[in-house]
Amino acid sequence: MLNHKLTILSNGLRLITAPLENTKAVTVLFLVGVGSRYETKDLNGISHFLEHMFFKGTAKRPKTIDIAKALDAVGASYNAFTSEENTGFFVRAASEHFELALDILFDMLYNSTFKDEEIEREKGVIIEEINMYQDLPQSYISEVAKQLFYGDQPLGWQTTGLKETVQKFSRKDFVNYRDKFYTPENMIVAIAGGKNSVPWQEKIQEFFQKVESKKKADYIKIEENQTKPGLKIHFKKTDQAHLILGFRTIARTSPERPVLRVLNNIFGETMSSRLFTEVRERRGLAYYVSSEMADFQDAGVFGAAAGVDISRAEEAVKVILEEFNRLKKEEVAFEELQRAKENLKGRMYLSLEESFAVAEFLAEQKLFWDKIEQPEDLIKKYEKVTASDIKKFANDYFVGKNLNLAMIGPFQDKANFQKLLERF
Repeated sequence: MLNHKLTILSNGLRLITAPLENTKAVTVLFLVGVGSRYETKDLNGISHFLEHMFFKGTAKRPKTIDIAKALDAVGASYNAFTSEENTGFFVRAASEHFELALDILFDMLYNSTFKDEEIEREKGVIIEEINMYQDLPQSYISEVAKQLFYGDQPLGWQTTGLKETVQKFSRKDFVNYRDKFYTPENMIVAIAGGKNSVPWQEKIQEFFQKVESKKKADYIKIEENQTKPGLKIHFKKTDQAHLILGFRTIARTSPERPVLRVLNNIFGETMSSRLFTEVRERRGLAYYVSSEMADFQDAGVFGAAAGVDISRAEEAVKVILEEFNRLKKEEVAFEELQRAKENLKGRMYLSLEESFAVAEFLAEQKLFWDKIEQPEDLIKKYEKVTASDIKKFANDYFVGKNLNLAMIGPFQDKANFQKLLERF
């Protein structure tokens, strides 16, 4: 079991502390409930851009190099990430440097200067990042799939934004967005690792006591009205076709999530999974192939992703659809089901061997589910999943009106792919 404590400060900040034995490292994680789906059309990409700007200097540490030197001097590792529904910032360091890690993260988020020259310089960096993803079909296929599933809604927009929106951002935009979303009640601070002489809770309270509480801003709920299979092909002269073939399924908070977690493991999460065995090992259709859950607070997608031989792309789509159909027609064998459950259990315990993983595990649960369950509790839910649960889930969700195929490749004619989808 993970030893942890949840404290809610008077201004709404949620603090999770998890002292760990047998480690001299500590992770300080700030997880904020904001991401690209909270943006408006004219501000698309600002969550991600703002993440970059927090590293560009504060009044106390005026330049990026000043922040980097302070952390590098103690051997810390540090980074940040932006998704559709959260943004995170973390520092991992020797536990004796906890106070420095906290000071730097707080300084970045609340005292960044957002200098005009830094903003203009970083625009070039962000645009090159956008260019990079567009040149990497294995990465960009996710954006094509998002556009197909969610269209012109925030969940369908690029997390990085578009070049035209990025180029228009001003200092005022960053300050207003930070002040709107980077509020105590919209943030979780998670600390996990070895303790030192500095009391974690008291120090957090000291830092955040002057940060005012504000009403939490929310996102626009998704609208889904698909009635028949969808297809989107992004034409690009490539040597390999990249695809995501998937179905609209459940939101992150659905009680059926344990069923989908086990199903995913069986279907394409491991090198002994059905997709890997059938698509790559038996037929040699793909170098990479896997399945993945992309779930949000009010919507979700489950699908297969693969990079396949262009000349055999239709065959690959057909084979993957057959594997989806197999889940609908046949109950999973007992041995295969048990293997998936044991795999999930082992992966969970292994993933929690490190302080950052523990901090993220606890913070994400509180942010997305507003509760924290022990790893053992989640494993018990997986263990309760039956073969009939999986078959029922497949029959409920793996149907034509939920089906979508996104592809990148040199395909001019969509007709054959459309026919394959319509036959499902």
